[in-house]
Amino acid sequence: MYRLGLDIGATKTMMAIMDNVGHSLWRTKLLSADVLQGGVTPADALAGNILGFCQQAGIDFSVIDGIGIGFPGIMDRASQAITSCPNLPILDGLCLGPDLAERLGVPVLVENDVNLIALGEHFKGRGKGIPDLACVFVGSGIGCGLILRGSLYSGADGAAGEFGHTVVEPEGHLCTCGNRGCLEMYCSGKALALQAHSIVSQAGNKSSGQAAGSPVRWVDAELVIRAARAGHPAALEAMRKAFHYLGLGIANLTNILNPRLVILGGGIVAGWPAGIDIVRETVQARARAVVRDRVVIDTPALGEEAGLVGAFVLVGGKDNSAVEKVPHPGKF
Repeated sequence: MYRLGLDIGATKTMMAIMDNVGHSLWRTKLLSADVLQGGVTPADALAGNILGFCQQAGIDFSVIDGIGIGFPGIMDRASQAITSCPNLPILDGLCLGPDLAERLGVPVLVENDVNLIALGEHFKGRGKGIPDLACVFVGSGIGCGLILRGSLYSGADGAAGEFGHTVVEPEGHLCTCGNRGCLEMYCSGKALALQAHSIVSQAGNKSSGQAAGSPVRWVDAELVIRAARAGHPAALEAMRKAFHYLGLGIANLTNILNPRLVILGGGIVAGWPAGIDIVRETVQARARAVVRDRVVIDTPALGEEAGLVGAFVLVGGKDNSAVEKVPHPGKF
């Protein structure tokens, strides 16, 4: 028997068929828009793509005994409805797990994407053997998965780990969540994109089409990172400030939860790895001694495979001890 894992992102979706130890035997990457559209509902479209992928891999779907899915948002544990998915609003309000399970006839479990990354890294990545860790990924926004006492912690309603929406400036920038001063408005792709026009124009780069007052294009964050790599002073200062804010947030996180390991990943971290040292320095300066002297801040080990491995663990892989021991409501 095999398990199927999906990591649904804002633009791309990864899909893999895995053996009984969580190794990907067949894997594909598709546009999320293509995966979720073309059916009567997104669940119909996704079910059709899952069956098509199995057919292309030469696998009879009858040998799939469970599906785990990660998505970039929040799901209500009680109703299993996706309550917030700002980068993929087509999923808002859907009970994706139960809907797919009804269509495909196998258990389908759905979880926040960074929670699955945390599960994967804990199972056989950088966090293997470490019972208390936080996994923080900085991309368009900031996601966080928590492993506490060896189990995934998702909170009373499934919404724990919203680290990007901790307030770091009480009267700060208006966030896309509606609040003000959220951390991800100071360190994320969207935060850098908001500064891109002024920075790249100072750098003499005319490739940015964003003008003042125009809608933010998240890809403009890449222009800021490239300018920082080239040594442009304003871009360097923007990156330093962004990672200083991230360090303040992680100092608070370590003071509250006392993890032994914080895994830092995501496109912004990968794009400017020098920021990790700024985070470490800030945590050393701002966190309490008892936690700062023992916490390790490091990068992930599994790359883009982590979410798929986490999906394997979620649906009862070889060792699912990292899944929180709270029964999921509903049929499965």
